[in-house]
Amino acid sequence: MKNRKLYMQIYDYYKNLIEDGKLTEGMKLPSIRRCAEERNVSKTTVESAFMCLCDDGYIMPKSQSGYYVSKRGGNPKTLTVKEPQKDQENDIIYDFSSSGVDSESFNMDIWRRYVKSALRQTEKLLFYGEPQGESELRSEIAKYVQESRNCVCNEENIIIGAGVQALLNILCPLIKNRKSVCFDDENYKQGMAIFKDYGYKVSSKEKSSILYVSPSYSSKTGDTMNVQERFALVEFARKNNKLIIEDDYGSEFRYFNRPTPSLQGLDGGENVVYLGTFSKLLLPSIRISFMILPDSFLSEYKRKRELYNQTVSKVDQIALCSYIRDGHLNSQIRKSRKLYMQKSRILSDLLLQKFGKKIRIIKSDSPLYVRCVFDLGLSTEEVVKRLLKNRISVINSGECGEVVLSVSSVSITSLDKATDTMKTLLDVCQ
Repeated sequence: MKNRKLYMQIYDYYKNLIEDGKLTEGMKLPSIRRCAEERNVSKTTVESAFMCLCDDGYIMPKSQSGYYVSKRGGNPKTLTVKEPQKDQENDIIYDFSSSGVDSESFNMDIWRRYVKSALRQTEKLLFYGEPQGESELRSEIAKYVQESRNCVCNEENIIIGAGVQALLNILCPLIKNRKSVCFDDENYKQGMAIFKDYGYKVSSKEKSSILYVSPSYSSKTGDTMNVQERFALVEFARKNNKLIIEDDYGSEFRYFNRPTPSLQGLDGGENVVYLGTFSKLLLPSIRISFMILPDSFLSEYKRKRELYNQTVSKVDQIALCSYIRDGHLNSQIRKSRKLYMQKSRILSDLLLQKFGKKIRIIKSDSPLYVRCVFDLGLSTEEVVKRLLKNRISVINSGECGEVVLSVSSVSITSLDKATDTMKTLLDVCQ
């Protein structure tokens, strides 16, 4: 290569990029002057290379504009594009395993109005936001969790972040004296990955010094940890010097008027780190979560917080603050709960209508899920596999042969056809 003329080195460089598909049709090459400066060569050398690329059809000049990859160059005969394999999970027709949100449950027009209002607050947007999150939003969140989840906190205890993983990246260095963690949900790979990255070992409940729990969804079937179990867990952690991390996602979606009290509230906020999110209440794409730190961690966090950039847009924080303050969050919860209860009831009725005595519906604590057991002469694994093969995904709970269907993202108008298809696929004759 060293013995090859300079202009041919430049020629080969761009030719290879084009043939490898890294430069495609219509993309602009650097100007002759810029390329010459970057490579410390004369403009004549670069111009010679570009002329050769033009002669061979890889690029073409545009008057007063520069050089662009040509149609021939962007699709060379020597370049073979491998057809990507279809991802079966991305080709699902009826997704009863989804944790998404029904588009009917959220009024995008109202949210859009609050975002536009936030964008008009020019004075606030001229400055970086608070690393801990905007104080007004933290104040509204504190009021909300005090009323709805009996949490013991004020705005100083609350940290805002773009998703639970972002918050765990803040928390893990604060509790580095603890070396092991137990997850009640062994499928929570994202959380485990964060702890493993910080050197924590995933262990059993007895051997670990951190208990990561989701009491509002203590199983795949949507079961809720009752008050007695919560008191027992808080007492167990206190006696054995274990820290509880309470991931309280989806606690609003229960059949009861008020959700079961949070572990953080039952503990008094001393030995529980509380994690909450608005993704399920609003939209998954609105990545706003929050963490309630016990007072004992605050001084250490405040000493470091200037080192952390806030991961949530200031615009979204201002919009959410006003959205909560004006009562729309509570309205959204009532609307979503009503919709999901309606969908669960309809789905249960359709399954019973079409499968008859071949199915048994089990009451769930959450309106998001329908739990059922099929009597089809097929194992649960076979039922799940047969449906997935035909682009219907469900949840295998792993408990007593139960199949769980989430109604969160399947539209209410699709439920009848979905259950018809399930009956056909499972070949049931009543």
